[in-house]
Order: sequence, then C-alpha cells, then structure tokens
Amino acid sequence: MRLIEIEKWIHRDPAGRGFLAEFPAANRPCADHLRLAGEDLAAEARSVGIVTGFYVPDAPTPAAETDGPIGAILLADVLQSTGWDVCLITDELCSAAIRAAVNACGAELELMACPVCSRASAAWHESFWSDPRQQSLTHLVSVERVGPTMASAPGQDQCRNMRDTPIDDWSADLYRLFEQRPSHIRTIGIGDGGNEIGMGGYWQQVGDTRPPPPNACRTITDRTVLAGVSDWGAMALAAAVCMHRADFAPLQSWGSARIEHGLSRMVADGPAIDGCTFRPEPTVDGLPFATYIQPWEHIRRTLGLDS
Repeated sequence: MRLIEIEKWIHRDPAGRGFLAEFPAANRPCADHLRLAGEDLAAEARSVGIVTGFYVPDAPTPAAETDGPIGAILLADVLQSTGWDVCLITDELCSAAIRAAVNACGAELELMACPVCSRASAAWHESFWSDPRQQSLTHLVSVERVGPTMASAPGQDQCRNMRDTPIDDWSADLYRLFEQRPSHIRTIGIGDGGNEIGMGGYWQQVGDTRPPPPNACRTITDRTVLAGVSDWGAMALAAAVCMHRADFAPLQSWGSARIEHGLSRMVADGPAIDGCTFRPEPTVDGLPFATYIQPWEHIRRTLGLDS
C-alpha cells in the first residue's frame, strides 16, 4: 500500500506532459513497473551501472541539466550501501556537473565518462564490454538520459531534446549500452518527457491512443518508471528497493539538506542549468527546490524516516 502512495506522488505532473493523466489507473502504461523494478533489483542485483546526464546545447550557456544526476546519485549510493558494485556512467560534457554533485553529496561513487565523438565512443564501448567488471553487470538503469527517436533512419540514429532539437553532436550514444547489452542484463529506464531511454516501452503500449511526438525515444527497457520529474522516479526506485529488503537504513542520510547542497554545488561548480528555464540556479524542470523536494519528503514520511 505504501508503494501505491509513493507512485501517486511521483506521478504528479507539474510540467503538464500528460503521460499518465489521460489513462485510468487500471490501464496506465507501464503499470506496476516501479514495484517490479524494485523487486528485481532487491532480489537479483549484484553489479549495477546507472546512466545519467542530459546536456542542453541550445541554452545561452550550454551545460548539463539539473534533472537526473541527483536522483541517480541517491539511487547509486543506496544500492552501494547494500554491498552491491555500482558505477555511474555519463558522457564527457556532463561529467563535471555530475562529479560536482557526487562530491557535494559526500558519496563515494565511481564515475565513468564516454566520449561524445563517435569514433572515440565506439572504442569506449568496446573497452567497456571487454572489462571483466562490466561483464559481471546484472542491471543497467537510466535516469533522464536521451535516446534515439523512433523516426531515426536505419544506421542514422538521432537524439532530440524537449524542444525537438537534435543533440547528437553533444551527447554520447550511451543508449547503445541498453540496445546492445548481453541478454542476461536487466534494464530499467526512468523518464518524464518521452524522449528518454526506456520510454520506447511507453510508446509501444499506448499505441494509437497517443501518437508519439518527433522526439519520442525508441529504446525499450525491461521496466520503465514514469515520473513527473525523473529524479522523483529514481528516488522512488531507491525506496522500493529498501522496502523489498525491509531495510531503510541506506535512505536515512538522504535528507532534504543533503539533496539541496548537492543540487546547489552541481549548478555552481559543474556548471549545470535548469533544462526548462536555462537558468544556472538550483531548480529542476522549472520547480523551485521547495516544490521539487515535496515528493521525496512525502516518501520519507511514508517510510517513517522523518516521523
């Protein structure tokens, strides 16, 4: 029952994207995926790669956006606290912002960065999968990471942002990790706008009831966690894992102050910007921190962490 309440909070839609509001609860796309993803991680995960970072090249001051990294870091830290092997994965243009957030949050996490250049990226992918550590991966999770559009021509993948701007020249092809992974690796995608890795499953389920926009991502994951803000989906997934394990200790240190500090330093030191407003300030998808943090505060209260 608590997980149902948590889903209600992360399904709030402050940007009015409508991915869930149009559908009755019994027929929602990707229904129950949060529970199933949390259950799968709790039972089967041993080594997890978490992909995040969304570069905004069409801003006056191009930078990584604020949504994604904080949720990915929180999730990675919680999973690592259980004793699992965890690494964060991003690309070169987002790495400074994510590193700043990792440091500010006081997390000790490995961060891998893929080159944006296609030739260098191909070599990186080959090296990634030839490493014994990556060969032991059980799960890949994407948190607010762009993937190729459904309309991409064969051999000519194209990624587009929320303004339908092609951004391949500024974004490494990390979606290949999900589309070309060994079959034993389970995948989870977390998104809020339709153009992120994992949202291909959403578009597949809605069919003709909601025609996909030009930037709709084709990449399908085993589970897709939908949220009004992608960070909220990652936070809820961390909570779901702890609920299945009946161990909430890994969540205890992730209070609002820690998250706010990480977000602020990511903006200042990364730098990073709000992907909706283009402003270099600690807001996420145009939401001031007090609004952005409400679902996480509700999750903590629901789990008795702030009682």
